[in-house]
Amino acid sequence: MKSKIYIHRYLMHSRQGLNSRSHLTEHEGALIKVEVDGVSGYGCLHPWVELGDSSLNELISQLKEGRISRQVNCALECADADRKARALGVSLFDDLEVPMSHATIVGGIDRVELAVAAGFDTVKLKMGRDGLANSELLNELHEIFPELRIRLDFNGVSGVGAMEHLLREGGEGLRRQIDFIEDPFPLGDPAWNTLRDKYGVKFAVDRGVSKAVGEFDVSVVKPAINKIQKICDAAQMAGRNVVVTSYMDHPVGQCYAAYCAGKANGEYLGLINKRCGLMTHGLYEPTEFTAKLGDVSPNWNSSSNATGLGFDDLLDTLDWVNI
Repeated sequence: MKSKIYIHRYLMHSRQGLNSRSHLTEHEGALIKVEVDGVSGYGCLHPWVELGDSSLNELISQLKEGRISRQVNCALECADADRKARALGVSLFDDLEVPMSHATIVGGIDRVELAVAAGFDTVKLKMGRDGLANSELLNELHEIFPELRIRLDFNGVSGVGAMEHLLREGGEGLRRQIDFIEDPFPLGDPAWNTLRDKYGVKFAVDRGVSKAVGEFDVSVVKPAINKIQKICDAAQMAGRNVVVTSYMDHPVGQCYAAYCAGKANGEYLGLINKRCGLMTHGLYEPTEFTAKLGDVSPNWNSSSNATGLGFDDLLDTLDWVNI
């Protein structure tokens, strides 16, 4: 089967920087269209260069030249699954139970209040480098929402001392609210075990999770860059929980993450966390694509009357460039 590959470059706008390593509010990526025997499937390339990904131009070059890197391969797998469903005229979400989601929070207590009002019982906070600001935010959150479940994502920017201060000064009540702390500092630092044992908190690994070893509790999987089955198999053997999240990418990529989460939820009994990170389109300014996913809420909402990953009418209107 000979395939034709096309790309459509896009730009999404966020209200503010979406991780602790960047303040950028414009985020570029590309949708890919892979056509085989007259049927097309769609995928997404959305690099986070500040977190170690190749640039978008490099990813497109890899795709064009057949140099299949991890991220390109995941986008092609997405397009393949999407194409096969479109060929059959069915949705990838038919009879699929997608897990509920936590709210992904970039900002202060006002964003948490909006999430709680939308029905979320769990939030994942994108934390910054300022230890004092982190402590103040968490103390305020604990005071206002003492029953809210909290997940903290540091992208490796916290120091060991700052992390211990946060856990110590927050007190037992706050520590009980914390589901897990994601990538506080590089894996392999002895402080992972020390703080885990001393304060009774769980730690999660995101970047490099497919090769991660050591005492951590949660594997965070992003189908945009990870082989989900490989990581689920390893997590099952190690007794870890798995949280599937989007790559904070285009709604096409977001839908693929939701599909993978639902599929894994059916294949691995009890392994996939009941709160994943799939509802991330609210981090960006609205578009026709985000509108298809509806309001940001804990419950997944796939496009109705659509095939594959959805967006049938919108994808047909885009400008596609053959590579």
